[in-house]
Amino acid sequence: MIRVNVSFPAWWDRFWFTPCSPFGLAAARIAFALYSLWIVLSRDFPGVAGVPGEVWATVTPQTRWRYLIFPGHPALEYVLEGVAVAALVAAALGWRPRLSCLVSGLLLYHFAPYEALLWTDSPYFRGLDIPIIGLVILSVAPCADAWAVGARRRPHPLASPEYRWPLVLLQLLVASPYFFAGYGKLYYTGIRWASWENIRNHLLAFTQDDFFTVYTRLGSWVAAHPLLCGIIGAGTMLFELSFILSVFFPRLRRFYLPAALAFHAGILLSMNIYWLYWPLLAVLPDWDAVRERWTRLRSVSGAGASAGSATPLSRT
Repeated sequence: MIRVNVSFPAWWDRFWFTPCSPFGLAAARIAFALYSLWIVLSRDFPGVAGVPGEVWATVTPQTRWRYLIFPGHPALEYVLEGVAVAALVAAALGWRPRLSCLVSGLLLYHFAPYEALLWTDSPYFRGLDIPIIGLVILSVAPCADAWAVGARRRPHPLASPEYRWPLVLLQLLVASPYFFAGYGKLYYTGIRWASWENIRNHLLAFTQDDFFTVYTRLGSWVAAHPLLCGIIGAGTMLFELSFILSVFFPRLRRFYLPAALAFHAGILLSMNIYWLYWPLLAVLPDWDAVRERWTRLRSVSGAGASAGSATPLSRT
């Protein structure tokens, strides 16, 4: 009889502190910084601060103090926005990452509610809640030991547990919305959420709303096929609840990463729902393997170019 002795503390230590190279964490730093920069530059947060005071009548003083919001001072907000942009550029370049990531994370926390407070009671999933947490994590991690301005160049960077735990934490942060989306469906609606009638109703509702509808053909076509609606409902719930397994079992990412991109493209074209956070999936690939493959391709192309230049020209 074969005994399998699996020690949970040992597995826990391996999961969080297995030595790894700095490239995955560096890729996460670049992804979070560039994504946050895109969100900040595509919004007009200072403009919201300058709207008439009557618009802020329903925003409680507690909420204002919570996010340090003081309406009526757009000039100050433009200065803070400039500081945030500079900090995010510095974070993307890996310059003073502890300071730049922390400053940008705190300023994004301040800006996050501006777009939401005027028309909804929740600032979540408007583009900045996940990056705020991610940037704060990066501010206490050695995320600029690779792919950064002034990083020490080593032919083979040393692996360290210090690169592992923040990367895993960021991966869990990016994967958790998928799990909680599936959990929310089960909690509020139950398994009947995956029924073909419910999926058809959602497709029709999201393709016939003139306020935000852009794509209508795919959603209307799918809604006309009950079997396909049922497959989509069951597949969506299974995918969302199980996506977080890709953090614990990296081999599953070969399936889940392309499936996630296809999933987001599908809901965009069929339901006009754009998931803002999809670029943050860049924290999941094995960047060591990507780097090695890129280096191998460059060496092969360089060798081919050298061989071509060494070949003498034939005379005609």
